[in-house]
Amino acid sequence: MDTIRTYASNNHDIKVAIRDITGQLHPTPELVIFFSSTVYSFEEVSKLFNDHYPSAQVVGLTTTGEIGPKGYQEFGLSAISFSKNFGHVRAVLMNDIGKYPVFARQQLKTAAHEVGIQTSSKHPEKEGIGLVFPTGLIGAEEKMLSIVNSIFDEDGFQFFGGTAGDDAKFEATYVSVNNHISSVGGVVIFMKPELEFSVIKENIFTSTGKKMKITKVDTESRIVYEMDGQRAATVYAKKLGVREADLSNYFMSNPIGRRFNDEIFIASPFQIMSDGAIQFYCQVFLDSFVEILEPMDPVKTLEHTLQQLTSQFSKLDGVLACNCILRKLQFQNQKLFPALNRQLEQLPNLGGFCSYGEQINKSLINQTLVLLGFGEKGGR
Repeated sequence: MDTIRTYASNNHDIKVAIRDITGQLHPTPELVIFFSSTVYSFEEVSKLFNDHYPSAQVVGLTTTGEIGPKGYQEFGLSAISFSKNFGHVRAVLMNDIGKYPVFARQQLKTAAHEVGIQTSSKHPEKEGIGLVFPTGLIGAEEKMLSIVNSIFDEDGFQFFGGTAGDDAKFEATYVSVNNHISSVGGVVIFMKPELEFSVIKENIFTSTGKKMKITKVDTESRIVYEMDGQRAATVYAKKLGVREADLSNYFMSNPIGRRFNDEIFIASPFQIMSDGAIQFYCQVFLDSFVEILEPMDPVKTLEHTLQQLTSQFSKLDGVLACNCILRKLQFQNQKLFPALNRQLEQLPNLGGFCSYGEQINKSLINQTLVLLGFGEKGGR
């Protein structure tokens, strides 16, 4: 079944890039998701895709790097299409996830029901999957996730996604649904696919065994004031064995991990405040224990990750990927893209983007690769 197609272009003539991409996607798809660098006008990209697919649902977002059939690229455009026999799909634009996310709650519930997802199910994990694409730079991902999860009576429905970027300009990020564009909103896509699916989360870090307790925090602002009852920066630096003045140099290589069910979810430090507090890229909670992490070999880790994903399927139809900007920067610094792309291009119909944060279920995480594979289950 030809259910998923992807393509990517680095041609900076937007009409040529879209012509090349649409020539490879389904001619009359149910859903198209495009991932656009800010080298293009997002308004123009959105209009051109919508004009080309007038009967499809068209979702778009800005990126800080794109992922296509050949792996990582930047300053380009990639897209993924889902055919009409993929299953039932419905996209919703939440207009303002920072101030008024609750206003979209009924719209989200209606969209889920329209595709056959029962929000009252006792086993929501069997109902389908939701894709979430928040805008970045307004710190509202957790608010968005709270609302989209709240439409279900029971925990367990799977959400997957990434935060829109803007090529590390940190000025404005955009998402769109059917050419309705927002810089403060977020997109939710409910899917009831005919195919089976699996979500994989890759960490390229492991625990050092050095733990700290969060003892004073402003969760909503993502600021940790104290760890182990002392200034956060002082404790972090002491545990790492570095000078406090040098601590920020170690943020990318030594983020912290929050452990749930023996699985590590990464929280990346953003900056040290003047009072020694540390602001993070995602929320960290009072009285939680966190672990300082250290890096592993990214190439070997990706090999294991892809084996873990592909071994679940007898036939893998396509893969959606969201990769953190901090990983992208690391891979660039270490010149790892050729080795990583040699592995990624083995995946069928790969599409996605580099993000300002990754979402799984109820959590916003950082410095992570999340993969969503669709196909027929059964070991190879």
